[in-house]
Amino acid sequence: MTEFKEKESRATPEAAPEQPMLSMRLGRTDFLIGLHFAEDGKESLDNKVKRLINRDVQNNNF
Repeated sequence: MTEFKEKESRATPEAAPEQPMLSMRLGRTDFLIGLHFAEDGKESLDNKVKRLINRDVQNNNF
C-alpha cells in the first residue's frame, strides 16, 4: 500500500516591485519566475533566445 504525505505550503519570496515576473502552471503546480536583465547587456532578447534554441538543437536537448 502506498502512503501519501501531506505537502507543506511554502511561502514564495517577494520580488522587487519593478522586477518582471512570469507565471507558469505545470500540472497542479504554479511557478512564479522572476526575470532580470543586465543594464549594460550587449545582446538583445531576440538574439539570446535564438542562441539558446540553437545550442539546444545542436546538443539534442529538446
